[in-house]
Amino acid sequence: MDISKMTAQMPGTTSLAKETRDSETQEVSISDKVAIEGGIPSKDMLQDIRKLRQMTGVKRISRPPELGSKEYWVSQARHMTDFFAGVSKDDEAGGFYTHIDSMGKVSNENEKFLMPTSRQVWAYSAAYLMTGDGKYLELAERGVDFILKHHMREAKQDEVYWAQQTDRKGNPTEVADRNPLVINEQTYGLTGLIEYYKATRDKKILDVIRKGHEFITNHFHDERNGGFFDSVNPLTFEPTRTKSYNSTVYPATSALLEIADIAEGDWKKQVFAQIKELSFLFMENFPDSRTGFIKENFTENWEEDWRGWQKQPEGTIGVTGHNAQGALFLLRAERLLSGEGLLSPEESSKYRETAKAVLDGILEKGYDKLRGGWYDVFVRETGKKDRKRSNA
Repeated sequence: MDISKMTAQMPGTTSLAKETRDSETQEVSISDKVAIEGGIPSKDMLQDIRKLRQMTGVKRISRPPELGSKEYWVSQARHMTDFFAGVSKDDEAGGFYTHIDSMGKVSNENEKFLMPTSRQVWAYSAAYLMTGDGKYLELAERGVDFILKHHMREAKQDEVYWAQQTDRKGNPTEVADRNPLVINEQTYGLTGLIEYYKATRDKKILDVIRKGHEFITNHFHDERNGGFFDSVNPLTFEPTRTKSYNSTVYPATSALLEIADIAEGDWKKQVFAQIKELSFLFMENFPDSRTGFIKENFTENWEEDWRGWQKQPEGTIGVTGHNAQGALFLLRAERLLSGEGLLSPEESSKYRETAKAVLDGILEKGYDKLRGGWYDVFVRETGKKDRKRSNA
């Protein structure tokens, strides 16, 4: 179902479907002009208004899809992927633009980043699997081609890794070649390829995924204390000696839990072992009974070690979304590992109980009970809350 035919109405809002709108043909009214600019708008302003109507326009229908139904999620997927394909596709240089402003315009043509491209590849591949519509597979292929041609680097015969940033044409940048290779950027480089493989079963893509996972295992994993380091030197591949939420939960959710679906033999056993190791480390080191929120920064020995923007004079900064994602990671890992007979009943209970404790903490302190919605970040020690954002 086309999302443009769906009525969307949230509590306390006015339905956009009170009027039937055709955003491609309807002209901007004089009242629109006065409200926006106080007079007759420019040609660019008229184009911006039409674009906003295209982004938000809906048509009256007899009955919207039931919330949470398959039809509902297919509608959501089509709406979001169609919009981003329309505004981000680079027909001249290939791939997708990274920087899109709130009006749907490209705000910076000169930079392209791996993670947004990989996420779009995932979205188009998932949309193809949901709908069978070949246009989504073509969009996914566009992103895969750009990633393999411009972001992929070979370390040795059985390893590949990813340059995070290129210019518009895919040429490497000085910044990308100098900056450390960050583990969550490396695993997010695999995210789109994994979903694309699920859609195509292309063995060449599976081989790239395996080689990318091999690089992460060989250069980021801490054999002594467990877990992954935050980053490695791009020239020597020597790791930093810090660990964090980013090096624990993100690798699992962006890659390992998905690789578990496609790996076989010894590779599959290796991935399951890594998921179990990261789950154990999360349960042992992240929950914090003092504050009710997880810890997020550590030394290589898993001692609490806050740094960067999360270390403030009044305390340490937690992220609501990180708490929720950490709990979801445990629940997904428990289901996966239990299904393979890799957890005892006691271990399964610990996974679920830890996840519940983390979720209870953010429900109590991170949710706005008066106005609804989640606060984005907070001071863990005092519970002082900050803004709301979509990633909370």
